[in-house]
Amino acid sequence: MKTFITTLFIVSCLALSAQQTGSLVVYGIMKHKKSIVNEVQIEVYRDNKVYKQLRNLKNGSFQLYLQLGHVYSVTFRKESFIEKSIAVVAKTDSSISINGRYFFQLDIELFKEEDHEAGESMLPPVAILYIKDQDSGFTFDKKYVKWVAEKFDEKLKK
Repeated sequence: MKTFITTLFIVSCLALSAQQTGSLVVYGIMKHKKSIVNEVQIEVYRDNKVYKQLRNLKNGSFQLYLQLGHVYSVTFRKESFIEKSIAVVAKTDSSISINGRYFFQLDIELFKEEDHEAGESMLPPVAILYIKDQDSGFTFDKKYVKWVAEKFDEKLKK
C-alpha cells in the first residue's frame, strides 16, 4: 500500500509538472491608416465559448491576458470597419511543456468597409500565434499572413 501511494504521488507530480501553466499577454494598438481607433469591441473565445469581452482604450491600445494550455479565437469589431480575428494556440502537444509568462505585441490595422467595399467578416483569422518552445516564446507564420492577405484581395476584386 505504501508503494502504491508513493507511486501515485510521483505520477501526480510528474503530471502537474508537464502541465502548461502561466500566461500570455497579447498587446498592441488598433489603427486605421496611421490613426488610432478606439472603442473597438474585443471578444475572446476559449473552447468555443465567450471567455472575455472588452474594449480597447482611448489611446487605441489593448491588452489580453490569456492562460497557457488553451486555444483562443480573438475577434476585433467596430461598426463601419471590417471585422478581424486572430487565433492563439497557447498550448503544445504533451511532449513539450511550457510554463512562465510570455508577451507578444500585435498591432491591428483595421479597414473601413467603404474603403474596400466589403461588409463581411474577414475569414479565416488574419494571424495565428503559437509557441514553438519555452525559450523562443510565441511567434506567427508570416507565410500564412501573406496567404490571408491574398485571399482578402481576391475577394475584393470579385
